[in-house]
Amino acid sequence: MSEEQRPIELVSDLSQVVGQQQLGEATSQVQYVSQGHCLVIGPVDLALEAGRFFPDNNYTIVCVDPDAVRIDKQLTEDGVAVFTVPVLSLSGHLGAWRAEVALMPDEAFDLAVSVYRESGFFDVVLDLSADAMMSMRLVPFGYVHLGETERDSLEEAVASLAELTGEFDKPRYFSYNAAICAHSRSELNGCNQCIEVCATDAIRSDGEGISVDPFLCQGCGSCATVCPSGAMSYAFPRPADALDRSRRSLQEEGANIIVLHTEAEEPLVEQLSLPDEVLALVVEEVSAFGPDYWLAMLAGPARHICLVMDVPADDPGRQAIEAQMGWVRVLMSDLGVPELPVTLVSPDALEAQLRRLVAGSSGSDALGGIVPQMFDTHNDKRQTLRLALDALSEQLLPSEPITGLPKGAPFGQIKVDTSACTLCMACVSTCPAKALQDGQDTPALRFVEANCLQCGLCEAACPESAISLKARYTWDSVEARRAVTLHEEQPFHCMRCHTPFATQSMIANMTEKLSGHWMFQDENAVRRLKLCGDCRVKDMFEADAAGITTHQDKN
Repeated sequence: MSEEQRPIELVSDLSQVVGQQQLGEATSQVQYVSQGHCLVIGPVDLALEAGRFFPDNNYTIVCVDPDAVRIDKQLTEDGVAVFTVPVLSLSGHLGAWRAEVALMPDEAFDLAVSVYRESGFFDVVLDLSADAMMSMRLVPFGYVHLGETERDSLEEAVASLAELTGEFDKPRYFSYNAAICAHSRSELNGCNQCIEVCATDAIRSDGEGISVDPFLCQGCGSCATVCPSGAMSYAFPRPADALDRSRRSLQEEGANIIVLHTEAEEPLVEQLSLPDEVLALVVEEVSAFGPDYWLAMLAGPARHICLVMDVPADDPGRQAIEAQMGWVRVLMSDLGVPELPVTLVSPDALEAQLRRLVAGSSGSDALGGIVPQMFDTHNDKRQTLRLALDALSEQLLPSEPITGLPKGAPFGQIKVDTSACTLCMACVSTCPAKALQDGQDTPALRFVEANCLQCGLCEAACPESAISLKARYTWDSVEARRAVTLHEEQPFHCMRCHTPFATQSMIANMTEKLSGHWMFQDENAVRRLKLCGDCRVKDMFEADAAGITTHQDKN
C-alpha cells in the first residue's frame, strides 16, 4: 500500500490507551459503525479479481469511464452490482462512504441507495484507480488505494478492509474554542494556519470560525501546534497533562533530555542503551507537541528535546514543526543559546544525536545551569508561552529588549498610519484577542502587544489601509501587557446639540469623499453630515415642515 496511508489504530476500550499513556482523564470519543460492505473502484476485471477475497460477495464495483454517456448497471452471476459511470464523487469515512454521480447541476445519483444499502452508505473503499480518489496526505479510515505498482498487495489490502467490520471507538483528539479563534470576523479572513496544515482535510471554514470533522481527524496535532491563540488545542492528551507527565517523569528519572516518539518507533528505542540523562516518552503524535510544550520544558527540568519523526520533508506535521522552530530559534539565540535545544531527528540518527548531547557538544548546554521553574499553565497556550519565556529570560538575559521575529510568528505589534486612520474602530471589532481596544470615553485606539496574534484581521478590516503588522517579541512582560495609545484625536461635536459623536478626521474625510456626490451639492445636505443621528432626523423633519427641499429629501 501507499506510504501515505496511515495504519488504522482504532480501539474498543479508550480507557486502555489512557492507562498505557498515563494521559490523565480521557477525552470524548467518536464511534464508527461498519458492516464491511466495500465499494471497489477501478477496472472491472481487476475489481472482480479483488472480489475473490471478499467474504460473501460483500462488495460493489464502480468503473469510472470518462467516455461513458450514462450510468450503466449490471449484475454478475453472483449478484454483485457493477456500475460504469462517467464521473464519480467520493466522500466520507469508515462506515459512511458516499459515492455519487452528478448528472445535473442540482441532481446526483447515489450508488449506495441504488444497491439498497440499509445505512445509505458504503462501509469501506478499495480504490484501484491509477490516481487516488482521495488526495489528502492522511486518507480517511476505511480507504485503501493501490497504485499500479502495488497490485501484488491486493489480497492483503482486502484482508485489512475486511477486518473493519463492527463498532470502533476513536478519541476526539481536538478541542476548539471559537471565542478566541482568529480565523475570521465580520466575513473577513484572518488566520488560516490550521486549515492549511491539516493533513486529513478535516478542518474547514465555517462562517466566523472553523469546523472540524471528528471522523476525519486523525490526531496529528499540527493544527494545535500552529494555532496562535490556543483556540485549537490537543485534547488527547491535554497540554497541561502532557507537561505534568513529562516534568514528573524527568524528576523521577533524574533525566534532562527528552525523546518524544510514537509507538511506531518503540522497538528501535527499546534497542538503544539510553544514558541516564535521557528519558524516552511515547506520545500519540509528535507533531502535537509545539512551542508551548518545548519552552515550558526547557524552562523546567529539560535542557534538550528530540522529536523523532520518520516522515518526508513535505509532510504537513513536519512542516508545521519546522515553521514553529524557526521563530523559537530566534528567541533562544537572543537568550544566548546558539543552537536550538529542540531537534527533529530520524529514528536511524537518534542514537548518534543522543551521544552528541550527552557528550556536551551541543549549544543547548547553556540551559544546563538554570534553575528549573515550574508553573501552572491551565491549558492556556498564550499564558504557557509567556510564562516559559519569562522564566528563561529572568536567568538568561536577552541581548535586546525586543527581538524581531520572522513573519508568521504569533507575537508582534501593529503599526498605524495616523494620517490615514479615522478611528472608525473596525479593527477593534474584529480583533479576536482584545489586543486592540477603543479609548472608551475619548476617540482613541489602544493596543496591548502581549495579546496580539498577528492574525491580520485588523489589517483586513481597516477601510483606510492604515494598519500593518510587524512580528516581534517584547521581553518585558509588564511593558508588553501595557495598553499603549496608537492614535488619538479630538472628538467632533454635533453642530446642533454639541454631543461628541465622531472624530475630526472622520467628518473631514467623509465630507471630502462626498463633495462630488449629487446628493451633497447644497449647504443643508453637507451640514447634516456634521450632525449626530438624532439631530439629523430632527433637521430633516423641520426642513420638510418649512418647505425646504434638498437633494437628499427629493431622493
